[in-house]
Amino acid sequence: MKLKARPEDFRVEERLKLRLKRAGAFSVYRLEKRFWNTLDVIDHLEQCHGLRRLSRAGLKDRYAQSVQYLSLPGRGPRQIIEKNYTLRLAGMADEPVSRDVLLGNSFRVTLRALTDDEASAVLTALPRVNRFGFPNYYDEQRLGSARHGQGFIARRLIAGHFNGALRLWLGTPSAADDPQTRRRKAAIEEHWGDWPRILELAPPEGRPAIRQLCTKPRDFKAAAYLIPRTLLELFINAYQAWLWNEALAILLADLKVPLRQLEYSHGTLTFYDELNPTDAKFLSRLVIPAPGPDAEFASERAARAMGQVLAREGLSLDQLELKMRIRGVFFKAYPRKAVVVPEHLKASAAEPDDLYPGRKKLVLSFFLPPGAYATMLIKRLSLL
Repeated sequence: MKLKARPEDFRVEERLKLRLKRAGAFSVYRLEKRFWNTLDVIDHLEQCHGLRRLSRAGLKDRYAQSVQYLSLPGRGPRQIIEKNYTLRLAGMADEPVSRDVLLGNSFRVTLRALTDDEASAVLTALPRVNRFGFPNYYDEQRLGSARHGQGFIARRLIAGHFNGALRLWLGTPSAADDPQTRRRKAAIEEHWGDWPRILELAPPEGRPAIRQLCTKPRDFKAAAYLIPRTLLELFINAYQAWLWNEALAILLADLKVPLRQLEYSHGTLTFYDELNPTDAKFLSRLVIPAPGPDAEFASERAARAMGQVLAREGLSLDQLELKMRIRGVFFKAYPRKAVVVPEHLKASAAEPDDLYPGRKKLVLSFFLPPGAYATMLIKRLSLL
C-alpha cells in the first residue's frame, strides 16, 4: 500500500467553530499549502512578510494538500502567494484561531498500490471501525522529535543531561531525515566539541546554542536554554505522546478480546477487531490524560497503566519536569479520549490504480475530532 504518493492523495481541511465577520480584533486567514509543514510556513511569514504573533489550531505536515486557518491580531494583508502555499484573508473575528475553536478535520485520502488482499482488508474492516472505533494512538508525526533508536530529548532534559539533549537534537539523524540532513547531522556528531566547526554545520535554529558553547564550552545548561521554545514544547509533547501510547497498549492488553500487533518506529501498537459490550462501554468513556505532575485519572486502571510505563522509565508523574525553568514550558496534563469513532467514514470501490499498474486504489473520506490521526485510522483499516 502507498499513502501520500502525491500531495493531492491526502487532502485535509480544518473545520472551525469561529464566527467570521467584517470587523473584529483578529484577521483570520485560510492557508492552502503543499510541501510545507505548518511551522515552516509560519516562520516564513514572520521572516519574509513581517507577520508576527500568528496563531493556529493545529499542525499539518508537508506531504499533504491541506487547508487550515491562522489568525493575526489586528488587520493584516489581504493575500500572500508563495510557491506551494497561499494565504488569503477569510474574515475578521473577535477571538484568535486556536485549539479551542477547532471542531476537527475532514479528510479525503487515496490509498494506492493495493493488492487484492489489502483492498479487501480495508473494506472488511470498515464496518467494524464504524461501530467500535479505533485506539486513539499518537502516530509517528507527533513523535518526530525522538531520534530513531536513540530516545527522547525531553527524557534527557528531565535528567539534566543537557549535553546529551543538545547532541541528540543537533547531531543524531532520524529515520525521517532526508539524505542531506543525515549527512549534516553525522558531521555534527563526528565533530561534537569543536564548536566553531559545529557552528558552520548547525541549522539556523541551533546556532544560538552553539554560539553560547563557543563562548563557554562546558556550559551545556545555558546552551539548552537557547533551544527555541517551540521546539522544547515539541520535545515534551513527543515524550508525553509515547508514554500515553504505551499506557493505552497496556490497557488494551488487559481486555478479554483478541488483539493484533503492529510494529512502528517507537514500539508496538495493539488493535482490536471487535469489543464485547462491557469493554466497548469502558473504552468509549475512557479519557487518559497526557502525563504530567497535575494529571488526574478518573480511571484507576488507566492510572495503574501509566504508572507501569513511568516505572519502566524510572520516573513518576511528579518527576515529569525539565531541569530548566522556562515560563509556560512544562508537561501539561490535557485529556485525550482512548478510542475515536470516525464520522462519515466511507470508502469507494477498489479500482485499477493509474499510477501503479496491476494494483488497486480506493478513496476514503471521513471526519476526525481534534488530535486524532488519519494515518492511525488507516493503519487500523489496512491490518491484514
